[in-house]
Amino acid sequence: MSLGQMKIAAACITVVLLTNIAYASGSFDELQREAKRVNMSQSEKKAEFHEWLDAYFSEYEAWREAYTKDIDQQRETLIDLWGSGELSDQTKHVEYTKDRTLKKVVDYENNKAVVSVLIDADADVDQLLLPKGKIEIDGLVFELTKAEKRIGAVDYSAEQEKKEKAFVVDRVYAQMQELDVQAERLIRSSTGVPDSFIYERAHNKKLELLASAKTRIAALSAQFKQKRSELGIPEPVMTVAKTPTATEKPQNKPPVKPTLEAEKSVKETTVVAVKTESTDVVEMAASTSTPAIAEKAAEVKKPVDAEKAVVAKKPAVEPLVVAEKPALATKPEKKIVSYTVKLPENALKSRASKFQPLVEKESERWDVEAALVMAIMHSESSFRPDAKSHVPAYGLMQVVPTSAGHDVNKQVHKIDAPMKADDLYVPPFNVEAGTAYLNILNTRYLRSITNEESRMYCVIAAYNTGAGNVARAFNADRSTNIRKASHVINAMTPDEVYEHMIKNLPYDETKNYLKKVSGRIALYK
Repeated sequence: MSLGQMKIAAACITVVLLTNIAYASGSFDELQREAKRVNMSQSEKKAEFHEWLDAYFSEYEAWREAYTKDIDQQRETLIDLWGSGELSDQTKHVEYTKDRTLKKVVDYENNKAVVSVLIDADADVDQLLLPKGKIEIDGLVFELTKAEKRIGAVDYSAEQEKKEKAFVVDRVYAQMQELDVQAERLIRSSTGVPDSFIYERAHNKKLELLASAKTRIAALSAQFKQKRSELGIPEPVMTVAKTPTATEKPQNKPPVKPTLEAEKSVKETTVVAVKTESTDVVEMAASTSTPAIAEKAAEVKKPVDAEKAVVAKKPAVEPLVVAEKPALATKPEKKIVSYTVKLPENALKSRASKFQPLVEKESERWDVEAALVMAIMHSESSFRPDAKSHVPAYGLMQVVPTSAGHDVNKQVHKIDAPMKADDLYVPPFNVEAGTAYLNILNTRYLRSITNEESRMYCVIAAYNTGAGNVARAFNADRSTNIRKASHVINAMTPDEVYEHMIKNLPYDETKNYLKKVSGRIALYK
């Protein structure tokens, strides 16, 4: 053997020995850790598991917080330019040019598109030339010369400020609902973690969301105030709202039972009342009153201050409203020229027809009415496979990977992990996931409801807010026990169940969702 060969052989032997030593060392470390774990007391093991579980969910929540921060940064930049932080959501596509001076909004819910151009305040609108004077939407070309034209100032009014704050409030509500759903899923999974720990964790995370909402709303107030100052717009005058007297007759309310005609007029409600930053958050806390926590509340030891924040009553003063006349900027810099075009009347029907065969296949497989799946798809995404909400939820049926997605993965695919967002943009995968989740709600979580129509209404609401929040609407103690709630539900007619949920569901978003989906089922029968 030559000297060179001997050196190579020696090197190989050294590598093998070092590898074995490292392996032995690693194995020894693992044995030490296991021995330590065996010698742990039961309370130490429990604490270790709770710590692991908390870290597991904190990883997702950190991602969500980063996502929210990115959204807020985008909106801050857009508000500085446009007075509005308009972004895409599950039923609306929004895109800007690189310099952010041209905006295209396709509103699939209302079947229209708006192209807006940001120009100097003294620019001649008649000389404004858009690219070729046309707009392309979903492969169709529209002539802007035939569009409805509107010219207006960049809006920094108190009314616009309220709309931007409403975006924050709505998103926080949606995230709070997701905390409810995740808490339910953990409890049903029988992880061995006490329900009280899960409820308390959800409770504390809601308090964090409320605290962040207050900060975000305050930042919006400061931004709008600064812009009004820069543009010479006077601050709105606050006045006390008139309180109705005993002699004033209440307005008659329209029937809430869904009909095909009523569906056409159902729109999402938005927050329009002017409030201070603190009132916004206090009212949000009071209206939610710790969803998913009431059950086994006696087991949950909450900090006194935190509990007060959640159950705080609204201030015993009359609300402030804005007595606002159109306030024009004395130093205007920009104005907005908008062109609105109607999308073809059959646009929605055309998109829906593409997915009808897929829906029929999955509805038969999962024993779920096809018309219900179509109505949910209509309401969730307007039949857009690339739809994404700010929760975030994804795709045609707006599946949330960590809640409904995880449930379907575990119960159908035997995978104990959340779904991947990219997979949920694929129509067959998404429709399977959404329809399978409807089946889980119908045949497992809500199976104790005996009347099929009553159960269908509860399934619709639960698809949006979780079965636990449906139970809260019926249980006198606001617990999330659906078996207990089913005794109340089973004593009602389907119409009574529907009307009771419209009045008592914890979130207004879910009430509107129930109206929309119920009203749209008839469209697809």
